[in-house]
Amino acid sequence: MSSENTNTPAKRTFRFNGMVLDDPDPNMTPEKVLEFYTPLHAELNNSVIKGPSIGADGTKTYKIEVKIGDNN
Repeated sequence: MSSENTNTPAKRTFRFNGMVLDDPDPNMTPEKVLEFYTPLHAELNNSVIKGPSIGADGTKTYKIEVKIGDNN
């Protein structure tokens, strides 16, 4: 029997405006992470999450992009 925890979420990072934002809680959805960081970065109010891309080490990287214009 293995003692390795197979329920450990993959490591995630969030890239925004040249910065890497740490994952505040692996159990949060990417959208909730965006909400978490919005008070610190007001421009996140008008942004979208792209990804994830998965690195060689299994890290999931999400890219946060500010929306320009109205996409309705």
